[in-house]
Amino acid sequence: MTTAQARTPRSTPPAQPTEADKQLLQFAQGVELSARDLYKKAVESGKFADDELAMLKMFGEHHNSYAQAFNGLLGKSSTGARNETLYSAHVGQLGSAQSAYAALQELENTLAATNTDILGQLRGIDAAKILASIITTEARMAAVFGTLPALSLTSALNSSANSLAPTIAQAPEASSETTVAP
Repeated sequence: MTTAQARTPRSTPPAQPTEADKQLLQFAQGVELSARDLYKKAVESGKFADDELAMLKMFGEHHNSYAQAFNGLLGKSSTGARNETLYSAHVGQLGSAQSAYAALQELENTLAATNTDILGQLRGIDAAKILASIITTEARMAAVFGTLPALSLTSALNSSANSLAPTIAQAPEASSETTVAP
């Protein structure tokens, strides 16, 4: 076998999500729906006005769009349910504008870490493309909170956020290679 042959992929990744991918995407959809609902709660709190209110509405709409993108990939496999654990962990921190900003920055960092872990487990190309674009936006949203007074950009860039991503075992890849006995 030549070096070029050894570097050739054994199989082409699927475009559509695998069954394991669907489980990961259901989880990702759930955390995005939680984020949407947390932003909605912050918007409805009456603690924000003008540009801050517009920013929070826009960020919530982003998360809703991400959930809808996952819905498109999942089709009938979509649960449409938010992740209650994530929602409950952050909703109590929305008491004041300052604590809400810190909680939402932490949320964005957690989502970026979670979705990065999910991306590493996906086999389907279509889902990977969508998720990669979401990760960069969530990291940017965390950075935006770092530009506000009393928060820091360092807390967005040096995040110690933990991933919430489950580990889902993928089925073995089918190989198009044939083995010939000597």
